[in-house]
Amino acid sequence: MMNKILVLTGLCFIALLLYPFSGNREHRISCKADISYQWQDSTLNLFISQNIQNGKGILALSGTLHEKNKADGYLSKTISFSYREQGYYYHLNSDLVINSPQMTMSVQDQRKWLPDFFIEKGKPLLLKIRPYGDKAWLFYSETTPLFVCERSS
Repeated sequence: MMNKILVLTGLCFIALLLYPFSGNREHRISCKADISYQWQDSTLNLFISQNIQNGKGILALSGTLHEKNKADGYLSKTISFSYREQGYYYHLNSDLVINSPQMTMSVQDQRKWLPDFFIEKGKPLLLKIRPYGDKAWLFYSETTPLFVCERSS
């Protein structure tokens, strides 16, 4: 009887040790990032919050555009999207793009900085998303790192 208890306890312990490495866990990414992109005399400062799970995602994007050291526009939008996952690659498609009434950045300026996925409904975006330690993910466009997104929950 004691041997059975020890065997069951040992099996439970092994299962708990192996669980973090199992491939059957739910793929969920919930994270936030502060980013600054610079190009010539312009800077785009962004805050991104996103949740990705079970083929659906939501991304909130807000920030300011500064051209020649003066504020030139405010960006604030929410994008609802669907995605297909292939390993570390995520094939996103924008389902709904909601612009905040407070947004002052022109569509022309948005197109200078953002892919169409962030501007129009029904547009694709391919991202590579890899874990970065235990508390973050590294987002890539092809082989170029874009930003580190820290776990939010």
